[in-house]
Amino acid sequence: MTAIVHFTAGPAYAVAAVSSLAFIEEIVGVLDELSRRTRETCARRLLVNLLDVVGTFGRDEQQAIGLLAHRHLAHLERVASLVPEDKLTRVSEAAARSQGMELRVFTSLPDALAWLTSSSR
Repeated sequence: MTAIVHFTAGPAYAVAAVSSLAFIEEIVGVLDELSRRTRETCARRLLVNLLDVVGTFGRDEQQAIGLLAHRHLAHLERVASLVPEDKLTRVSEAAARSQGMELRVFTSLPDALAWLTSSSR
């Protein structure tokens, strides 16, 4: 299965809804696409909805995803990732933030949007 990404750029932030199987190879393609789309639309902030990703990533894969997110999306001011509560580990968040990227993982859409659109760090 190839990942499906629905991307919409708005005035304050862009939204990407991802449907995929939990394979690291799929994530690389998704991040390539998000990098391209955010650059094309001059988006500065991004909400990535991962609620439709089927399966789970191991701890090492989550760390790799955080580092890959930094590599592909470091041009963005902020990235908010929305995941199901049972998949929240913050491993990818910690890996991306260790590289200086403003990436946060949320289980609540209102919380993600509040952080994404706020002016404070």
